[in-house]
Order: sequence, then structure tokens, then C-alpha cells
Amino acid sequence: MRRSPLIALFAAAALAGCGGASHHQTVPPERMLDSAAAHPIRSADADTEMRIRVAGVPRLSGPINLRLEGPYRSGGGTRIPSFDWRLLVSAIGFPVSGRLISTGDNVYLTVYGNQYEVGADSVSAANSRLAEAGGLRLDLRGWLGAARLAGQDEAGGVDCERIAAPLRGGAMARDLAPLLAGLGFEEPSVSGSAVACIGFDDRVLHELRIDALLGLSPSDQARLGGVTNVAIDGDVTLSDVGKAQEISAPHGSFRPIRDLFLTLSDLAG
Repeated sequence: MRRSPLIALFAAAALAGCGGASHHQTVPPERMLDSAAAHPIRSADADTEMRIRVAGVPRLSGPINLRLEGPYRSGGGTRIPSFDWRLLVSAIGFPVSGRLISTGDNVYLTVYGNQYEVGADSVSAANSRLAEAGGLRLDLRGWLGAARLAGQDEAGGVDCERIAAPLRGGAMARDLAPLLAGLGFEEPSVSGSAVACIGFDDRVLHELRIDALLGLSPSDQARLGGVTNVAIDGDVTLSDVGKAQEISAPHGSFRPIRDLFLTLSDLAG
């Protein structure tokens, strides 16, 4: 995947395209990361690319490529976010395109010309659990270890400083553990690195590249048919940060999302 991302996650572009180092005062990388953490993304136009490799299952030896592109609005930590993303997935040589929409009250997926929904009741229950837990607590700043400057660049139409850091696997795994537990999985081991691109003027995150390896517990390996680890190479680029993003529910009739899962299960069988 090039350009590479959540999920380098999220080969910098030529430095000549960023305006040159002489135009920007150098700021310690830790301070830049702290400033970005103090300015969370409330809304943006997001472009996410991910390449996922699964080890331990021969039929999934090739990469799974995923691209999501479109507007995003934060849920404020107490509800799921809203987004309207064009979706493209390619796995085992088969590309699948569609659309993934969340209004915060329901989630919709369009694929193969069919429209599915998670259901307002299910999403409401998820929002209630999120609110009771005090919000989704993902301390992205705490995921990054000792930082270093990695050059000046441009991302999302903004001049920015690239900052590289190793992932703090323990902190990342602890933050993800409650979410994975809700899906029936144990806390994974996590290692890897990240590169953030933070705006010189607004001190806002405009791109995040992550190269991570998730190791699964023995019980999860057995549950997933022998998968030993999952490698994620991802990149999230954010433009129009802070600007209004229009997101609305799609029109038409919808089938429950479980119908899609049943279809996929039949195909796998």
C-alpha cells in the first residue's frame, strides 16, 4: 500500500513540497505531540488506507487491503462517531466496494447492491454502555514512546512536522482490551512504530501512520482457526479538520446486518 497508513498506521513526500525548514521554528517533538493531544479531532474529511496480513492461515497469506474515504464527526467519547465512508476492500484477489455510514444512532452498510443496518436498538445499547463507561478511552498520546523529529512535510493540505515514535505496546493493548473483550477476545501483545504529521500552525494531527504487530493469545489463536498474529500497516490522512461535515442516513429499505454475516458464513463453508 502506497501511500501507506489508524493503521508506517497511519516514505514521506519530497521535503521540497513542504515549504522548507527555514520557514518554521523547530519545536521539541514531545511538545508537538502534547499539543496535538490537547486538540482532539472533532470533524474532518478522512482518508484511511490499511494493509492487513494474517499469519497462521495459508488461505489468507495475501494482504487484505482496505480503504475508507469520506466525512467524519466525533461522537464526543460518549457515543459512536458519525461518518459516511466510501469503502473498498480487496482480499484473496477479490475487490469489494460499498459504503459504510454511521449517524451515531444507526450504522448502515451497502455492498453488492444490498443495504444492511446494524439497527437503532443495538447502536443505542452500545452508546449506553459507552456512556456508562465514561466514554471510549483511547489515549493515543500514551500509545507513543520516545519521539524524534522525522522531517517536514505536507498532509491534508497543511504544512506539518513529522514525528516518529515507537508504540508503547502495553499501553495500547490495555486501552484496546475492553473493546476486544466485548467481542470475546483477550488482550493481545502489541509492538510497532508510528509517524504523526502535526500542523506547524494549528498543532493538530493531520496524518498518522502505524506499523503494528498484534500477537494473539493461544485461546484466541484456536478460536480463529490458527491465526497467530495480525500485522497492520495503516495511514489516516485528515483534511478540512474542524470544518462542518454533512452526514445523513441513506434512503431505502435495509436488511439486518446478520443476514450479511450468514451469507459470508455460507460462502466460507
